[in-house]
Amino acid sequence: MTLPMKNARIFSLFILIVCFIYSNHSYAHDTSILGDDFHSRARFWGFITVACLLLVVIVLLLNNVRRSARSNAKLLELNNEITRQKDNLDQINHHLEEIISDRTRDLQNQNKKLSAYSSYLSHQIRGPIATLKGLVNLEREELIDKDECIVMINKCVSEIDEKIIEMSDMLHHPDKTS
Repeated sequence: MTLPMKNARIFSLFILIVCFIYSNHSYAHDTSILGDDFHSRARFWGFITVACLLLVVIVLLLNNVRRSARSNAKLLELNNEITRQKDNLDQINHHLEEIISDRTRDLQNQNKKLSAYSSYLSHQIRGPIATLKGLVNLEREELIDKDECIVMINKCVSEIDEKIIEMSDMLHHPDKTS
């Protein structure tokens, strides 16, 4: 029980005792006169009524204090829950930021690898293809022997095939370096 509630109960008991003492004291002094007997009883019951009304008011105030204390405790509990949830959300957001940062780094690394792959493709594959085009043009103009042209075309195709296998390995097994 809280201190204000104890004090309110003590105060209400004190008021009741004072009212009874005063009403009994005034009733005892007024009994000598016969005409004042009615007024003394009315005063006595008036004091009793006032004391009861004060007691009811005090009880209502105590109930209000209790309800307020319960409401405050509940609000404090809800506030603590909201604070815990906010802290959890902050941790989740921080974790998501780390995940986004990691994925951004991964994407940047993949973009660098794709750029390297594109550069490799343009420099390594274009050479044998240019040789093939030249051989086809030489054979069309009949400046080269057909058998020699076929041998050189076969060599260029084998070279292109090796480069394609190397690129496939480079893409699928990035840990391997050639």
